[in-house]
Amino acid sequence: MAKIDKAKELIGILKVYMGLLVALLISDVVGTAKLFNAGFAGVTFWLGIISVIVISVIFLKIAKYTHNKIDELEKL
Repeated sequence: MAKIDKAKELIGILKVYMGLLVALLISDVVGTAKLFNAGFAGVTFWLGIISVIVISVIFLKIAKYTHNKIDELEKL
């Protein structure tokens, strides 16, 4: 497999991972918002807040890595 094909395949896989992270992030934000609206600020609520932050950081790292790979692809 050519180097450019491998890079394209990697970018495609990263897009799938980013889509899964977005779906997970949306569902986590909705669940945490429901807990907030219900007035429940217990452990579950704070775990939801922490997971939103962690998922967002992971998404940003994958997005940055994907952009770097796209830039490398332009050089090939």
